[in-house]
Amino acid sequence: MILQSSNSSYLIRILTFLIFIFCLNSLYAAEGGPCKDYGECDKFEYSLNDMESLQRGAATYINYCYGCHSLQYSRWGRVANDLQIPEEIFFENLVFDKSIKPGDLMTGAMSEDSVNWFGVAPPDLTLVSRYKGDDWIYSYLRAYYEDASKQYGVNNLVYPGTAMPNVLLSLQGNQRLVCKNIPVIAKNGGEKRDEFGNTITKEKCGFLEVEEGTGVLSKEEFDTLIYDLTNFLVYVGEPIKATRERIGWYVVFYFLIFTALASLLYREYHKDYK
Repeated sequence: MILQSSNSSYLIRILTFLIFIFCLNSLYAAEGGPCKDYGECDKFEYSLNDMESLQRGAATYINYCYGCHSLQYSRWGRVANDLQIPEEIFFENLVFDKSIKPGDLMTGAMSEDSVNWFGVAPPDLTLVSRYKGDDWIYSYLRAYYEDASKQYGVNNLVYPGTAMPNVLLSLQGNQRLVCKNIPVIAKNGGEKRDEFGNTITKEKCGFLEVEEGTGVLSKEEFDTLIYDLTNFLVYVGEPIKATRERIGWYVVFYFLIFTALASLLYREYHKDYK
């Protein structure tokens, strides 16, 4: 009985360890940077098997971001292949320098004078999703607002004082910080009400609101565009991620089966000692 109890305890410890190892990487990957004045970062769930999303994200990045931000650890041909875009179509529509070859790194073409233009050189974004977190990126790209005191007339709630202009302004529209009346919350978690049953409110500022008619896209369309762009950056940060996660399930399943068989074999070998 003691031997059987010890064996069960050993099996539980092994299973717990395997689950911990499998989840640890996901926990760190999901951890994004603080979103500061924005509050809690918006939750982003990547979908690296959605090729259409990744393709749209690549097109958005190259058209709106690549002029300043390189992807120096990625290669043109690898991106086209991973995103299932025929190389001829990819190079015809998304590669504007005809001297570029499929094996070339996506080093960008930003001048060294950019330090003087922006005050800081635009960073390479290959690993930004692993450094900042995908939640952070998704929130940041949607948190620009009008601020006349800044050099480019905009600021950002997630990264206050950012030196990056809002290159997607024409798509999103003019976003401003506004004040709204929100319900006052009572100690029991419900809304406070007056003697007539009306909800008591208070004015709170700092809400983002897009001025109607100033952007090409609706709010839902713009959020989708940012989702696709963030999804692409998650892919670029670790191109093998989708394959790694898929294989990971097989590895965990193998260890579970192996542990169960090893436990049964252990019990069989130790029958003579009972």
